[in-house]
Amino acid sequence: MNREPPPPGIVAAAEQDYHAMRDELVRLLPVVRALLAGRFTEVQAVTDVWLTLLCQDPRNAAFMAATAIIQLAKSQQPARRMASEPGS
Repeated sequence: MNREPPPPGIVAAAEQDYHAMRDELVRLLPVVRALLAGRFTEVQAVTDVWLTLLCQDPRNAAFMAATAIIQLAKSQQPARRMASEPGS
């Protein structure tokens, strides 16, 4: 993949929001884990989170999703399968 980094001004503006959004994700994870530990299936939980994000400001919801994807990419080993993949 051959991509150029985003412009420095946009990166600087996003940096503060990124730190705040990581904190927000830390606060939301126990709520989502409680859904999964309770009676929600994985698909029901993702639908519930998706519906919650739809009620948010679209830019904030997209930034939260981007933050979550980056955190997931940083935390997972390349050979590890997602729970929804066949055979897992």
